[in-house]
Amino acid sequence: MKKKLDKLILEQVETIKESILRRFDINKVFVDTIFSNILEKYDNLITANYNLNNIYDNPVLVYKIVLSICLNFEFDKDRLNDINLDENYIENFSGRIVAQIIYSDLDELSFQMSNIINHPIILSLISLSNIIKYRSGYDNNVLRKKYHKDFAPIFTLLKEAMESLEGTLLLISNKSFSQAMTVYRLYLEQVITATALIKNFHLIDKYYEFQQLTIKYAKDTTDKDVLKLLEEKHIPARDVKSFLNYGWIEYLDGFSDLPKNRYSIKVMAKLCEMENIYELYSDSTNYVHMNLLFTNIDWPKEINKAIETIFATMLGIILNYKKFTNFDFVYKNIDLEAEISTIFSEFEKIISTNDYSFDVLRLKNA
Repeated sequence: MKKKLDKLILEQVETIKESILRRFDINKVFVDTIFSNILEKYDNLITANYNLNNIYDNPVLVYKIVLSICLNFEFDKDRLNDINLDENYIENFSGRIVAQIIYSDLDELSFQMSNIINHPIILSLISLSNIIKYRSGYDNNVLRKKYHKDFAPIFTLLKEAMESLEGTLLLISNKSFSQAMTVYRLYLEQVITATALIKNFHLIDKYYEFQQLTIKYAKDTTDKDVLKLLEEKHIPARDVKSFLNYGWIEYLDGFSDLPKNRYSIKVMAKLCEMENIYELYSDSTNYVHMNLLFTNIDWPKEINKAIETIFATMLGIILNYKKFTNFDFVYKNIDLEAEISTIFSEFEKIISTNDYSFDVLRLKNA
């Protein structure tokens, strides 16, 4: 009975491999070599991570491993002129696949059978996003004890930014590119605001105070507290919403030196040295207002630029988050900061070798 079962499992694995391999330009012998190497050296690590007795116990996991092998090899072909399939490459490649399989369990998409979601570029970003969301409650408690101050507004903003990031990437994977760019714009706004507060966390209370005023005014435009403040500040009717959204930036260093008291995300970005991110945010407005609806857009180019920005901003978030909380972004002995930095460098190499129109994620045929 056991021999029959083993034979059945092996036939099932071969069927899984064949169903994936026909979609990729990859040598089956190489896939078998990597798969065997993973089974031989990392079987216990993977099965313990997913609480399995055997990798074969979960056919979807087998599917994911094979798919990851194909996607990573495709990624390597894009950035390397020549791949030497020697022992060092095979060992390095196997370790990379195992790391991705393990940290992918950070999110609900760990077994998603998608060429885009499981691509190392997208997978690394979504996994990192999820660890930030996962950490937020714990780190807020630590900081509250350390500074005797509630940092919840910052962590709420970061969680929302991570949701927007994931929404952007999921829409990209669905080839809903215009919709992805609108959520991407929201992500950039949230990143600018969260970073400004991390750099100036003494203003959290002021930020929260203005958020409460915004809520009051949204519910009742005749609210006495809001109207009194608007009158004291001489805020014209056209600027009311901007003031309520960004009035707290008046307390940022340098605001009083500006020629005009403008309450906007542009001014906030300028005062917090994030003008480059603001420019990208401003450019993405074209998609929100459908200014480019009837334009023949080079979507791989636009998506590559968005991904490049997401990588850069995520590395910025990591840097500020580490200073803020001392969390080192190590998950199950995998350094996620190093992981995302490496993948970003590999992505940049592909873009610089080709150009921004190079279809790294294979969006046209996914």
